[in-house]
Amino acid sequence: MRKNERNIYLNSVDLDEATAILKDSIRGSKRSEVVEVSQAAGRVCAQAVFARVSSPYYNASAMDGVCVRYERTVEANEKKPLRLKKDVDYKIVDTGDAIDAPYNAVIMIEDIREFNSETIEIFAACSAWQHVRSVGEDIVKGEMIVPSYHKVKPVDIGALYAGGISQIEVIKKPIVTIIPTGTELVESPKDIAHGKIIDSNSRMFEAMAADAGAACKRLKPVIDDFDLIKKTVADACEDSDIVIIGAGSSAGTEDYTRQGIEELGEVLFHGVSIKPGKPVVLGKVNGTCVVGTPGYPVSAYFVFEYFVRSAINQYLCQADTQRESAAATLANRVVSSLKHLEFVRVKLGSVGGKMVAAPLKRGAGVTMSLVNADGVLKIPKNVEGYEAGQEVRVELMKDIG
Repeated sequence: MRKNERNIYLNSVDLDEATAILKDSIRGSKRSEVVEVSQAAGRVCAQAVFARVSSPYYNASAMDGVCVRYERTVEANEKKPLRLKKDVDYKIVDTGDAIDAPYNAVIMIEDIREFNSETIEIFAACSAWQHVRSVGEDIVKGEMIVPSYHKVKPVDIGALYAGGISQIEVIKKPIVTIIPTGTELVESPKDIAHGKIIDSNSRMFEAMAADAGAACKRLKPVIDDFDLIKKTVADACEDSDIVIIGAGSSAGTEDYTRQGIEELGEVLFHGVSIKPGKPVVLGKVNGTCVVGTPGYPVSAYFVFEYFVRSAINQYLCQADTQRESAAATLANRVVSSLKHLEFVRVKLGSVGGKMVAAPLKRGAGVTMSLVNADGVLKIPKNVEGYEAGQEVRVELMKDIG
């Protein structure tokens, strides 16, 4: 790529079309591994898991008290307590103890009066299997505990152990490699100087990738040198499922992402009709999904949310989740371009018992608009905006209680 030669957008596709292209490009990429159930929280089951034992696998006392033969208690009543002999008519049990023949019921300790060290009195008859957890009450051997492609929750771990499962097959975490680019980038605030920028986007990507369920590798910033960036991308694609190239996706003279992907593999699209985030690049290099993100942090955030997170979900056989939304009244007029689906960050508050949305600063470089935002107002293409006082739907970024 010659110096001062500018990129041109190959196309500008709608968001739905772009995400469909993304998903089509990584179908059939599932790989699995076996992990201990204790380490499985948040992992995705590669196949359904079935119980190896019942839970409980024996008849178990559900209470502290005594186990009896219910037939022996039929004459007990308040006016004429029935006396039972230890080790003849009853046996002391705690919660979870086995209830073996000939016993078939449990009386709670609260319903017993001790007559002497060997004798108790009861004041009501028992029913068969009263306060007894029967075999398989919770889980039956052979029962499915979790289905395939299920994301394991903490409660599932308890159920898996109860069903006799100590290891499960899970889908391998996709490996995401993050390549920050830019001669102006520095790693640490200690290195800040005139004309230098602290590399913050890749740190955000790192956290977002982990949150999405990926294994992440973050490289040190690469200077704006086409051959060096191209080699770094090629090397990363050797052992990664997804490669993120931070910055360099726009149309400047030192924006090399599209050209590098093109020479290494295939560009699927360059430019999506969203704002912020338009100059996103998606490509494939030797089977690896390569996403070029804009350098502005807000643009980078939305590109990750709609493309990288979606790619991670695809590798993990998970559907993209839709954020909850809430109705709100706009505090100010919002004007939008007709060419893009626009994401407007808003602050929510209750005024006079009514939810009100106040638009925040809309610049793609305003990181704090993401930090302070309670939600996102989406303004579709071909809509010029919304008037103050108009009711809109806001996708929630936080729990608003």
